[in-house]
Amino acid sequence: MADQPKAGDDQASRRAELLARREQSRVRARRRRLLAAGALVLFAAAIATIMLVASGDDGSGSLSSIGRQGTTGSGGEGATGRGAVRNASPQPDGQPHTGPVPILEYHVLGEPPAGVAYPELYVARPDFRHQLEWLDRHGYQAVTLEQVEEAWYRDGSLPAKPVVLSFDDGYRPQFTFALPQLRKHGWAGLLNLKAEGSDLYTSNVRAMIAAGWEVAAHTIHHLDLTELDPAQLREEVAGSRAILRREYSVPVRNFCYPAGRYDDTVIAAVEAAGYVGATTEIAGYAERDAPYVLARFEILGSTGVSGLAEDLRSG
Repeated sequence: MADQPKAGDDQASRRAELLARREQSRVRARRRRLLAAGALVLFAAAIATIMLVASGDDGSGSLSSIGRQGTTGSGGEGATGRGAVRNASPQPDGQPHTGPVPILEYHVLGEPPAGVAYPELYVARPDFRHQLEWLDRHGYQAVTLEQVEEAWYRDGSLPAKPVVLSFDDGYRPQFTFALPQLRKHGWAGLLNLKAEGSDLYTSNVRAMIAAGWEVAAHTIHHLDLTELDPAQLREEVAGSRAILRREYSVPVRNFCYPAGRYDDTVIAAVEAAGYVGATTEIAGYAERDAPYVLARFEILGSTGVSGLAEDLRSG
């Protein structure tokens, strides 16, 4: 931890600035939800067509699974190929990089079931494919957050235009769909995994790790950390890291705040647990001088390619 920036007055000022940006991102998200509602009414027939032609798993991965005990057995389907992808390790054409890096935040890949609580957290599969294609065409290459931190703090290297693709909670389509789609581009992802209750089999997570993906902790039970007592907070933050390290034999250097909820007490617990960094739901580019409040761009069902391009320009 000696090579990490320490919290202080500059850090407090940075957090205040990021909190303001987070509120701006919420306003944008509400606007997108309204636009999406109108689009659903006007283009219901087109959406139905997309659903019929969409390939693979239906991506149901219901958001109601948050907080419940899920399957973590050793079984599971979905042949995705073996071996690490191209960007699972630093590349010969990499270069030093200490500047901001965009992190994208995804949840479920697929169409939202009727009546689901948060339909905007479902990104249609064609949209996801098109977003990856747009990133590739514009010179972006996906890397892990660990690789970004190596460049920020330990003289590591990154591609000319790095981006981190993060996937929260542990939904089935993150394995059955996102993994093979990223593999086509030679990219690794970041899985922010609940230590218990995700929709992924243990074998799924191990296959993602084998392909070069990073696993970060997303607590045990996906609770609001700002409402917990000290013992509960320690269990959710340090306990989730211990579980994932034991289960998957990976370092688990990063953390993801559930629903983006944190305060100074939560940040202190994250740092004390040995994490190098933590991601939020603040909109913007992640920056090296704010390791425990790393901003991300939340990709919603209404974002599309144009919204992604706007995020990266405005960030």
